[in-house]
Order: sequence, then C-alpha cells, then structure tokens
Amino acid sequence: MVAPSLLSFLGRAHPSSRRLQALIAGFLCVALDVGVALTPTLATAAAPPVAAAAANPPKTLAARALKPGMKGHGLTVVRGTKIERFDIEIIGLLENALPRQDLILIRCAGLNLEHSGIVAGMSGSPIFVDDPQQGPLLVGALSYGFQFNKDPVAGVTPIADMLPELDRPLLPVPNNQRLLEAPPKTADAMVKLPDGAELQPVAVPLVLSGFAPGVVDAMRSELKDLGFSHVMLATGGASSGARRPSPAFEPGSAISLSMARGDMAVSGIGTITWVRGDRFVAFGHPFKSLGQVHLPVGGADIQWILSSQASSFKMGNALDDIGVLDQDRQPAVAGRVGPRDAMVPVHVVVRSKDRKTEQQWNVEVTDQPLFFPMMAAMVAQNAAKSSEPVAESLGIEIKAKFTIDGPHAPVVVTDTISGLSGMAGVGEIGAMVGQVAKALTFNGFERLRVSRIDVEMDVSEGRNLAFVEWVRAPAEEVEAGVPIPIKVGLMRPNVDPPLTVQTLMLPPLSKDLAGATLQVQIGAEKQFGPEFPEPQNVDDIIAFLNGQPTRSRLVAVVALPEPSLLVRGKRLTGLPIGVRDELQGHTVAVRTGKETLRTAVQTPWALNGSASIKLRVKP
Repeated sequence: MVAPSLLSFLGRAHPSSRRLQALIAGFLCVALDVGVALTPTLATAAAPPVAAAAANPPKTLAARALKPGMKGHGLTVVRGTKIERFDIEIIGLLENALPRQDLILIRCAGLNLEHSGIVAGMSGSPIFVDDPQQGPLLVGALSYGFQFNKDPVAGVTPIADMLPELDRPLLPVPNNQRLLEAPPKTADAMVKLPDGAELQPVAVPLVLSGFAPGVVDAMRSELKDLGFSHVMLATGGASSGARRPSPAFEPGSAISLSMARGDMAVSGIGTITWVRGDRFVAFGHPFKSLGQVHLPVGGADIQWILSSQASSFKMGNALDDIGVLDQDRQPAVAGRVGPRDAMVPVHVVVRSKDRKTEQQWNVEVTDQPLFFPMMAAMVAQNAAKSSEPVAESLGIEIKAKFTIDGPHAPVVVTDTISGLSGMAGVGEIGAMVGQVAKALTFNGFERLRVSRIDVEMDVSEGRNLAFVEWVRAPAEEVEAGVPIPIKVGLMRPNVDPPLTVQTLMLPPLSKDLAGATLQVQIGAEKQFGPEFPEPQNVDDIIAFLNGQPTRSRLVAVVALPEPSLLVRGKRLTGLPIGVRDELQGHTVAVRTGKETLRTAVQTPWALNGSASIKLRVKP
C-alpha cells in the first residue's frame, strides 16, 4: 500500500464535519515538545554584541540620483563567515517596478560571479557606490535576479525603502506564538520586463540536515510550492549538540532563518544588509510576505557556492540563534538581536519489537503557523524513515500526543500502519501528525499553541495486514431486544493458521424495528467512522481529533431505516414529514441522514476490505 502524498493528507478531514474539513484543507501546510522543563536551551545563551561599526546610520544615495556607469562594491560571504567584496557597476533604474518601489539594475564582477552568476543566498548583500568625497554610499540590497541569465546582472532594492522596516511598530505576539526575553548582552513579487524576461527575487536556499534523502525527495514538491526552489542536504552542521556560536551581525553577514533545529534542522540562508543597534534588515525582498512574524535567526557558515546554469546557490550550515525575525515585508525582512523565539519541542521514540532497540529524536520546530504543521510532519516522517530503513515490510503502531497551552485537553491520536516495500508508506505517519497540527493551528475559533509533541512508534517486521474474508450472522432473521453476535473471518497473509475469527456483538435492536430489514456494514473503522456534529468551539475540534477512527478497529454499523435530521449536533428521529421539510428550509445547519447503531473491537492489524449482510427483524 503506497501512501498518498503528505500534501493530500494534510488537506484531508473526516467527511462527517464539513467545517473542520474546510479548516484543514483551506490553508496550505505544505501549500504541515519534549517536556515543560525543556525550554529551548539555546534561548539562555548570551547574544554576541552587535558590531560597533554598524551602530551608526549609513551614508546613503537615493536611487534616482544614480547614473549609469557609477561603480562601487557589494558585500557577501562565499566561504565560512568571512565577509568579502565584489565589484558592481550601475546599469540603470527600473522606475516603479514594484508598488511604489524602484529597482536598481547592476552588473557584478569578482568572487567568481562571472562564472556562477547571481547566487541564491546573496539576497540582502549591501550594495555601495564609491564617492570620491564621501566614500562608500549605501544604495540598497541585491535582491532580484534573472534565471538562466549568462551575465551577473541583478536588481537592487533601494535602501530608502528598507530602512523604515527597522522602526515599524510591533503588534503584541499572538497567543499561539511565544517570544522569550532577551538575555543580557555580553559586550513573492515579480517584475515583467518588456522582452518577456522575468526579474525574480533571488531565492532563499533551504538547507536540511539530519534528513534521509528519500524524505527530502518526497517533500521537494511541497517545499517548492512554498517557494523553496533550492533544497539541499547540509554537509554537516546541526545535530544533537548545540550549534556553533554565531558571529555578530554586520552588513554582508550570512543569516539563517531556522524552522527546525536539533537532531534535524531546516534553515533558509540570506544576507544582512544593515545593522543599527540591536536591529537589522536583510534580503531586500520578502521571505514569504507574512507581515509580522516570529522566526529564529542566527548566522550561517557557508561551505560552497554551487554554480548552476539554472540558478547558482550557497550551501551552508546554520549557526546558533541570536535573535528573531519580526517583519516580512515587500522591501525587506527585519528583526532584532537578543529576543528568542520559543520553539515547539518534538520528541519521537521509535522502538523495534524484534530487535529490542530504541531510537530517540529531539527536534524543536518553529511555532510560525505557516511552517509549524509541515515541520512537525517532516520530523515524524523522517524519524520513522531513518530508524527503520532496511526492512522489506513493516508494521507500525503509532501514538502522537499534542499538549496544548491553557486549560484544553491534549489531543492523542493512534493508528496502525502497514509499510510495504520498505518504508514507502511512512508518508502516512507525517500526514497524521501534520493533519492534527494544522487543525489545531487553524481551528477557526481561537489561537492555540501546541507546547509539546510526543510521538511513539512500535515497529515490527512483517506485514501486519488482515483482510475481511467473510461475515456471518447467527441467522437471517433475528429477534428485537436481543444482542446479535456477528462473526468476521479475517485472512492474515503468510501466517499459520491464516484465518482469524473476530466476534462483534451488535447492540439489541429496538422493538420498533420489528418487521424491518436492516443492512449491517463491517470493516475498518477508518471506512465507517462515527458521525460528529459541526464544531461550535475549540473543544469540539479537540474532541473530533481525539475521536478519529483508525485502521485497526473492526466495526459493525447498522443504519436504521428512518431518515432523520442532525440539528445543532443532535440527531432527531421520528419526525413527521412536515416537520422535516420545515427544518430543512431553516437557516440553522441541518443534515439529513440515518441514526446508526455500532460496535467495534480493537485488533493489532491494519484492516483492509469490507463486507455487508442483511438482517430481517422478526415481526
């Protein structure tokens, strides 16, 4: 059984709740906490001092004062953390290229840019024009480029549009995000040109470490939908230990935006444009146009620039977080050195029943709503893939617990999954975790913050499958008021004996059903899930998630013959036709259906197939 893509799972909700289905499917996750005492340890580390030379306001030159042929230089990092210069020449100005924003066109030279072209990760590189009297004048940030361009030509966002982001007032932090106090200091826009070429924001390369290549390949299309066209596995970097310290931010420094860190890490790489006191601006274009955000930021150690005919990009490792990104706007991103984003710990345990081994994974993921569900899903999926990579066929019992800040009950979901052809089916694990994370994040009632995620997986070798082979009732005609045993034959492949019989005890049928013929459906609860009313508050959402059906529960469901109406969560039966017609025309949400009787039994297998039988109730 090959699992659907993670993206499709993240958009799936149980059909019994249209409102929740819309909440889960309506916002792209993709576009998807290890104890209260374990507050991120990196948050208590002292932040490095901001470079004193960058504390003064820059000498600038307005974009419309530039003349073609003016020369200057830019700053960026090509290896390690050392800031280096490259040469630039002003080509001209694209007036009003973006809403109320010009773009400066420049040609670059040096640092092998003639060979590589403009490099993804250079976003934000400060661009200066050299003035004989005043010295270097800051004109903006390298921010836009041409794909497949043979020349190192770039667009520059004017510095006059970027600097106001340093002083944009901050709104209170949402309930479902959290910032930690600053520790004490120790010392998608696109411009269409007349010839049809496209000037695009210089890409922010995404660096992943600790991930299995198969997981990255499976997620590449979803990440691309979020705008990450360059996704690579890091050459090293973040692991179980603490990251290496970040140097102080300076104009031209490499910056990393962390979405996950720990045993697995996900970071975007760009360049600092300017620093003023404890504030900085970078990129010269939006990250994801999210407005006010809260993302951890730190330095980056650049390993290499990979030249490509499509688009060259920087490869590097994220360093220790030293601040937070506050603003994600059209002309730039901006943030502060000192405060830290309180990330959400995700703890995954994978146990092998056959080898008696256990592997643990500890990762912290951002609580930013756009990325949180996807990061949580990737962590769970990668832990399963990396812990059991060689088995030909596996059975997986999974339990995921989501602890929520405040008075709300936790969400606990379980399921049994059969992974065929190695771990090809583990995408379902990521989908399960990501679906719950998204439903809580975008519940539509109030802002919730998941404070901790614990995932446990028990893995056994062998296909833990069972198929519904046959169904039998004690007789074709049954008595009202008496429990009815339904026997189900389950076929187990490659097991001796292959046939297992389970008994489902159907509740007594009402005497009002005397003389009626009923149909009983038997199969996995996942196929015949219970009916939930439309949620009225966040606790209804939590109850819905806690009541999710599983593949391992065998269920028998009897749909009673009389049509009924579900009004405000209550199933009304025995209504006259006139009353039903009147309620269906009312403004209150009403659903027509049938009241059901059901019984279920837990099994250790992933159930496949279904069957139905008809029962006639004695007059």
